[in-house]
Order: sequence, then C-alpha cells, then structure tokens
Amino acid sequence: MMNMTTHSVTPEKSCPAFRQSGAVLVLSLLILLVMTVLGVAAMGTTTLQERMASNNRQQQVAFQAAEAALRAAEAYLSANITSVAALRTNFNSGAPVDGLYAERAPVTGVATYPLPASFDIYDDNDWLAAGNAVDVNTVTSVTQTPRYIIEYVGRIGPAPTDYSGKKPDTRQYGFLITAIGWGEGATPNSRYLVQSSYRIPL
Repeated sequence: MMNMTTHSVTPEKSCPAFRQSGAVLVLSLLILLVMTVLGVAAMGTTTLQERMASNNRQQQVAFQAAEAALRAAEAYLSANITSVAALRTNFNSGAPVDGLYAERAPVTGVATYPLPASFDIYDDNDWLAAGNAVDVNTVTSVTQTPRYIIEYVGRIGPAPTDYSGKKPDTRQYGFLITAIGWGEGATPNSRYLVQSSYRIPL
C-alpha cells in the first residue's frame, strides 16, 4: 500500500517580503512629497527675503536722497539769507521764488506767501509740479531727483518786552524745511519725507 504525502504551498503573494515591497513604495512617495513641500517652502522664503532686502535698499536710497535735499536747503539758507534784505528778496510774495514760502511776513510791508492749501506734501504729483519745489540736481544716483521746500515761520522766541526801541530784537529767524526723496528706478515705489527746523540770526 502506497502512502501519499501532501504538501501545502503558500502562495508567493502572501509572503512577508512581497507585502513589505508595497509599504516601501508608499513610504518613498511620502518622503518625496515632504521633500517637495519643504523645497517649495524654502524657495518661497528665499524669494520673500530677496523682496524684503530690495525694499529695504530702496527705502535707504530714498532716505539718503531726502537727507541730501534737506542739507541742500540748509546750505541755501546759510549762503543766501545773510541779512533782512535777503530775507525780503527771497521770501517776497511780490516776486515768489520756486519752493520758498512765507507763513508770516518776512519784514514789515511785505505780504505773506504761504504754502498753497492744495499742496499736499504726501502727494508726489504736487512735489513734481513745476514751481512748487526746488530740485536738487547734485544727487545723480537716482532717476527722480529729490526736492525741498522752505517755509519762513517768523521770529523764534518771546517778543521783546522793551517797547522803547532802545534794545534790539535779538530773536532769530526760523524756517521749516521739508524734503522728499525717492528710490531707484524710472517709477520708484519708495519715498521718504523728512523735515527740520532751521534758525539763523540776521
């Protein structure tokens, strides 16, 4: 009598090795997805940092241009306003000079020439309009030259108490300087506005 032995064979697809191959593929895809997301995020951060650096540079350029215009205005006052007669000539409503305004009468008998109410110092168009401000052409590193205006605001300090006329009025003459500068480029988006007070004895 012949004995027959039967053997059970496990299908290959049920082996652990084959089951693990599918998990490795999924895991690899997940890692690739994570790396892609991280790469895109890093590129976005780099682009943002470049824009921030560019904007900061433009702001610095605009600030330096405005500061140069402010110093030019102070130099103008120092060189040209050396007497009451010069004050009358420069800040005279009868013969106005571009960019020079008088909120108060510079001398007796001369009318004021205030900054026009329509002039908005925060509006580029008003700054760029002919006759409104003084161009500072010495700044050549920018496309749009910086500009300034000077307003004579009157004598500084309390009025003298001696009304006999024997003591001279030693109060200084005060001015308000406003300057604007722009960043680089044909149509700069960055601008900087600065102001300073200036006083001189005459």
